[in-house]
Amino acid sequence: MCGIDFVIGVTDKEASKAERYVKFEEETHNYLTRETNKNKNFSLLINLDRYKQTVLYTNEINELILICEELLMKYKMESETEQAIRNFAQELKELCEEAIQKKKHIYAIGD
Repeated sequence: MCGIDFVIGVTDKEASKAERYVKFEEETHNYLTRETNKNKNFSLLINLDRYKQTVLYTNEINELILICEELLMKYKMESETEQAIRNFAQELKELCEEAIQKKKHIYAIGD
């Protein structure tokens, strides 16, 4: 299934060899796009290009952490879709925190 893989790295080469990644499934992306259409707070996440690579730096990583926290508060596991969103948000938040700690970037790599 298509989507965006988030990995940690400083260079393209390091990112391409990353073993740990968080998958932003196309289905989850589409659902959030529909549901948060009017919410500009999620624009960094929703507007990532699904077909190319984007490098996110410290300020953007901090913004992603805030987005993940908002998603975790908004979606309460009432359905399978909400559970998938919460799992994604928690995993991405942890990846972002690790990137900040290691002083590295997040690569969003489209399929």
